[in-house]
Amino acid sequence: LRSTSAVARHPDALSPLTSCVNEAYALHGTSVRSALCIAREDFRVDLAGSGAGTMYGPGCYLAESCTKADEHAKDEPGSCYEGVFAMLLSRVCMGKFYYTSQRDDLARSTVATGVFDSTFGD
Repeated sequence: LRSTSAVARHPDALSPLTSCVNEAYALHGTSVRSALCIAREDFRVDLAGSGAGTMYGPGCYLAESCTKADEHAKDEPGSCYEGVFAMLLSRVCMGKFYYTSQRDDLARSTVATGVFDSTFGD
């Protein structure tokens, strides 16, 4: 993850990360209303996939690239948020992650074994 170099370049905006828990900054693209709800109530795994599907099973989907997160950002035509797209910057603890470069619907089961804490899809 490239978060460490971003923190070094912008220490006034980004707090240092804790490397022993594999902490990173990641982005989540969504609608404005969903972003406001997430900011108020946190991510809800029970809603996983309701906006864009679940490539790695149920979970919170974030990206290290703004162009990837932007693919999932959406406006709300006909509302006051028409033409406005949202992206959240989140500080996440990845722990020991399961890496995959392919679609893996069983990633959650792999993480549930306790060997891994999260999934990193590339």
